[in-house]
Amino acid sequence: MILIIVSNWQNLKDGFKKPELIIAKVTLNNECSILSDAFVVIHQKTKRIFNFSNNLARIKLYENDMIRLAISPKYPDYIYNGDFFKAKKEITLTANCETDPRMKSIFNSMRDQFK
Repeated sequence: MILIIVSNWQNLKDGFKKPELIIAKVTLNNECSILSDAFVVIHQKTKRIFNFSNNLARIKLYENDMIRLAISPKYPDYIYNGDFFKAKKEITLTANCETDPRMKSIFNSMRDQFK
C-alpha cells in the first residue's frame, strides 16, 4: 500500500494543488472569410470578452479555465460559437466557418468511436 502511494505521490500532489494564475497567449487561426477583428475569446466562468489584436489575445485567468471562440457582440447579426477549451499558457483557437464547430466535433467523435 505504501509503495503505491509513494509511486503515485506526484499525481496525488498535483491533484490537490490550486490552479495556477496564468497569462494565456491565445492565437487566432482564422480560416473564415470574415475579418479576424470580428472574433473574440469568451471566458466561460466570468463571461468576460477579450478582443484579438493581430490575431493574438492575452488573458489573465486560471490554468484549465474554459474559454471559447465567438463573434464579437459588435456584430449581432452573425453567430459563431466555438467549442470550449481548457486555457493553457499558449493555445491556438481555429475559426472554421465552413462547418459548424459543434457538428465538426460530433463528427470527429463519431469517427473516432467507430475506428
